Amino acid sequence: MSKGSFEGRRQALEDSFFHACDTQLVANLRQEIVSMEEKSKLSHVSGIVDEQVLSSLVNAGVQAESLLAVRLVPMVVVAWADGKVSSEERAAVLTAAIAEGISAGSTAHDLLGKWLEHQPGPNVMTAWVEFVGELARVLPSAAIAELKEKVLERCWCVAKSSGGYLGLGAVSPSEQKAIDQLKKAYDIG
Repeated sequence: MSKGSFEGRRQALEDSFFHACDTQLVANLRQEIVSMEEKSKLSHVSGIVDEQVLSSLVNAGVQAESLLAVRLVPMVVVAWADGKVSSEERAAVLTAAIAEGISAGSTAHDLLGKWLEHQPGPNVMTAWVEFVGELARVLPSAAIAELKEKVLERCWCVAKSSGGYLGLGAVSPSEQKAIDQLKKAYDIG
């Protein structure tokens, strides 16, 4: 093998390596730009400016168009508390969504449907807790108390939707535990 032939192969391998690195860097840069744009849109529609909260929301799959669905995360959590979502629980969550102005076919409705089909990861709950924390920072305490009451009332409706017999045992221990954890999210000092 001649020195020129070896040098040519070395150069080709080196070029290939750097091309792959450049391609990955460009892909990473594009992803960062998309993430920045989505955070900017979320900030614009929600008024949230905390970078960590915005990042958590984006990482949980929330977009500006689906932000409304975040308000229903507690009901999704309660629906999944027993490890599966019954048809009654699904109907209760989707009925609440429509009452909140989330129309069928919207991005928020689609995201909610996805969460009801496949249990969302813990990052969704983390994003919701941070969202509530940010709301508590910018809203009056009376508004947060009203929001807490409304959210918990809807969670109870989901929990009671498929359980019990003649009203007995309608809420399972795991649903009760989920509701208790959701209450704590509002206990922001």
